[in-house]
Amino acid sequence: MESKLLKPYKGFEIEKSYDLNYDGTIDKETIVYTAYQDDGACLYDCAKTIKDLKRKIDNYVA
Repeated sequence: MESKLLKPYKGFEIEKSYDLNYDGTIDKETIVYTAYQDDGACLYDCAKTIKDLKRKIDNYVA
């Protein structure tokens, strides 16, 4: 599984994780977005799309 950090959102670190196909492209069915609070030590939540994850964060922050 590969991963990369995305731009933070409302104080949460966002990580995109995915598997690669045999040809080196991203397997879109395996993409998962994960949000971590503060220093990245506490897992907040995860979702299959960035839009859904941001919606969860917006509901938490509100």
